[in-house]
Amino acid sequence: MMFDRKAYNKWDSWGKDIIIEWLSSKGHTLVHNPNRYGIDLYSDFNGKLYLWEVEVSTVRVWNNEEDYPNDTVSFLGRKSKWSGLPFFYCIICSKTKAILCCRSQDIFKEAYKVEKYVANKDRVEVFYHVPKELCIFVKNTHRGGGH
Repeated sequence: MMFDRKAYNKWDSWGKDIIIEWLSSKGHTLVHNPNRYGIDLYSDFNGKLYLWEVEVSTVRVWNNEEDYPNDTVSFLGRKSKWSGLPFFYCIICSKTKAILCCRSQDIFKEAYKVEKYVANKDRVEVFYHVPKELCIFVKNTHRGGGH
């Protein structure tokens, strides 16, 4: 999708804070990537480096895998530029703060690639529709839900 500055300003820090809180509670030490055009977060867990890309969904509402409204999860094709780096791609529900994550190695496969016309952008964009069973759904452990 084309970059949306207004949505970025509203959701970027909020989404990263949710992931930082979740991973910190699991023992990760997190660092924001100083390259604002790169992967969002780095974490260290027991001496191993992990990379995290964070998006916020304001369209779909879910709490867990069972109530996720689709059989597949749609990931932005523009993030495939980092597919050479193993990373976790996380999507947070803006309404419930529920998190889902998938490994980049499981996302960016030709079998999941879909080209769709996006009316408000007046262009065709690439998405990857990944079976939700390949994703990790994290129960909302945050108080108060989302925005």
